[in-house]
Amino acid sequence: MKQYLFAITAIAVIGSTTLSAQEAEKKTVSTYYRNALTNMMVYHAEDEFGYDVYEIFKDLPPEERYDSHDVGLRVLDNSKINDVRNHKNQGLHRQTYGGSLVLTGDEKQANADAMLALLNEAEIGKRIVAKWFNLTGETLQDAHFGTEILEERSGYNASVLDVEKARFTVEGTAALQDVSAELISHSFVLISDMTYITAEDRADATKKTFAVIGAVFDGLTGGNSGKRLAEDVGDISDKFTGFKVLTHSYLFQLEWNDSIANIFYDKYYTSTPNPDKLRAFIEDHDSFRLVYLGTEDARYEKTKVAGKYDRTDLLQMITVRSIDNNIAKLQKRFEAFRVKAPITGVEYDKKGKITGFRAQIGEKEGIDETMKFEVLEYKMTKNGLEVNRVAVIQPVRNQIWDNRFNALIENDEDGNPAGTLFKAAEGDKAKILPGMVIRQITG
Repeated sequence: MKQYLFAITAIAVIGSTTLSAQEAEKKTVSTYYRNALTNMMVYHAEDEFGYDVYEIFKDLPPEERYDSHDVGLRVLDNSKINDVRNHKNQGLHRQTYGGSLVLTGDEKQANADAMLALLNEAEIGKRIVAKWFNLTGETLQDAHFGTEILEERSGYNASVLDVEKARFTVEGTAALQDVSAELISHSFVLISDMTYITAEDRADATKKTFAVIGAVFDGLTGGNSGKRLAEDVGDISDKFTGFKVLTHSYLFQLEWNDSIANIFYDKYYTSTPNPDKLRAFIEDHDSFRLVYLGTEDARYEKTKVAGKYDRTDLLQMITVRSIDNNIAKLQKRFEAFRVKAPITGVEYDKKGKITGFRAQIGEKEGIDETMKFEVLEYKMTKNGLEVNRVAVIQPVRNQIWDNRFNALIENDEDGNPAGTLFKAAEGDKAKILPGMVIRQITG
């Protein structure tokens, strides 16, 4: 019982969501229903850069296009994960330098199964639900739920989302259905597992290879090419510093539907301290679980002349970008996980004719000119949330914003800070207004 009581304290909500500085974002952030993301990594104490990656990851800012849903667990210790590979070793299947860096399908599935078992054993699904309903308190005697986070992210006011009353009114029932379907059910957990190789590792391996080849050649010719080749290749360690990373990211989603929502509302929700209901919630080990969606892997490599980046900066950039690459791939595969963003501006020519639209998504999200996005208008009505498609737009070639991490440092410029330029592909472009939301539909 004590361990579950500790869980209540650990998941008490402090603070609020950080909003974008864009005015359109401020106006629409509470009504366009962003996905919630709990971001985690696997920590490998045995890796040369394991602790460095851990330090970088734990200090990373939240993903801009998702609502951060931190539940108090961001790092999984590989040595504590149940046996996956065999009966002698703990931990996940890993890539090894000198062999294939890409895991087989069976290895990925075994890793995913182990992670899912760990997440559900740690009751991460319950923690996600508890955060949505702002579980606050240090003991069973003073703990209670609230709707502050739901109000902030959904646009409904407190009176409408008063759970004890909402289900007895048409407006309240519609509101609860909206937030359940559009917010709570779009709760995701992303776990990234990274394998690093340094430029020096590769240089040393190459040096040994060339030395062997050169020695054989010298034996046939009587020359000294082996020594010379070894010295030349060895210089790589002095002239360059870089990293190569392969990151596997595994995506999970909270299982949440009307039946599960009703269990929570009927049996557990209380806006005032109620030890019996809270105890029942804590002791329910089956209702709030995660399901596995899929995995993607991204290979990322950067070798720079020493001096432009130090090791920490380079490690940070590659860590962030490799995870971003996987998020972009997963967005393309899973419609529910796709990012949404508001239109931040409409552009006109000198005659007042509409020439394009701006939104602050770009290369980080894997945007290219082949993709199409629907433009959505969100309206609150007495019957709940109403979403209408206004038009379809498409990115303009060579006008896609480079918003990748550290793009400014790498390129000495970071593109147009106004965001990616889009052109109308279908529908009436005159109806597209700042604050409307775009969502990928093809590409």
